[in-house]
Amino acid sequence: MISKALCFLFVAGSLQAVEPLVYEGEEGIGKGKHIVFLANDHEYRSEQSCPLMAKILAKHHGFRCTVLFGLNEEGEIQPGAKSVPGLEALEDADLLFFFARFMNLPDQQVDLLANYFERGGPAVALRTSTHCFNGQEGKWSKFNYNYNGEDYPGGLGKQVFGNTWKKETGQGHYGGNHSQGSRITATEDEKGHIVLSGVGEIHAYSGAYESPVPENATSFLNVQVLETFEPSDQINEKKPLKTAGWGLESYTAPSGEKKDSRTVYVSFGASEDLLDEDARRFLTNASLWAMKMDEQITPTLEVDIVGKYNPSPYSTGSLFFEGVKPADLATWEGAIMPEGNKLAGISNEDPKKSKRIERVFRNRKEMAKKFFPSSAEPKGK
Repeated sequence: MISKALCFLFVAGSLQAVEPLVYEGEEGIGKGKHIVFLANDHEYRSEQSCPLMAKILAKHHGFRCTVLFGLNEEGEIQPGAKSVPGLEALEDADLLFFFARFMNLPDQQVDLLANYFERGGPAVALRTSTHCFNGQEGKWSKFNYNYNGEDYPGGLGKQVFGNTWKKETGQGHYGGNHSQGSRITATEDEKGHIVLSGVGEIHAYSGAYESPVPENATSFLNVQVLETFEPSDQINEKKPLKTAGWGLESYTAPSGEKKDSRTVYVSFGASEDLLDEDARRFLTNASLWAMKMDEQITPTLEVDIVGKYNPSPYSTGSLFFEGVKPADLATWEGAIMPEGNKLAGISNEDPKKSKRIERVFRNRKEMAKKFFPSSAEPKGK
């Protein structure tokens, strides 16, 4: 898969070319259209969720899908890295599929992202994308999630996707992450909306967010906190329904200009969440709706996983597959992620990290068996 655009990394003082990951669709409703995926978060395994959705939209529906990752100096996927090469691909993108958290990028890369929103490009944003920048200095400091200036309050997340990470007035955790799963359903008022066509009940392993609905948004999804991590009927009665996703018909570009373009935001999207067919269906529908392809949305659009999907648990700064390069994910039949690569952050030499890993796997007994031989499973399993 060859892309016209090359992305570049500075490695040991020299310039090294790194090909972006591109899935070339052939036939389908998306033929002739280009979707760019940006995957760069520290915690929820966007580097797994994004190529999975890219494969689905390319293979089943004909889109050309370019997936851009945070990369380290060796050109390996590094969740939360300070460089996302290849954003030039946004110049001809018809949609940005965005999944990031607390990024801090070179100005030249943020310029390309800003240019996309200045031209009114549509977007679908997942989970931590409302707090996608943190610690960004200089010309794009107003993209930070905690920016308080009157010119762009709440940063890029608030102004484009409708919210930011602020417990008092914006988002915050709702229920227990890693311990309480979520049941996500259509809102009563919007059950007939085209974006919900064919979408049933979604189970998300990622913990719920409390997310006030932005002004002028259409609330698509509600979330109910469960008492269990796995799917069940055990509702946490102390936690009333909250909003889990919405659509907007306009947003504020970095210049302050209003853009009449669609965005969709959902508070789920972790690697494990997309094991759910209905989660994949909603994200497929949302992508089409954001591009104003409403007539192409049907209840039976193909959303089957392409190739093998081998998700690891979401966890901050660990449990991602080490040493994976974008090219390692290039084939249709290949796995996301390659099964031969090790999980980062597992070390018996660091008691603090070991305890955190134990907590992560406490509610993932089957996954623990998969990733650890029985003689070396984390304690407490």
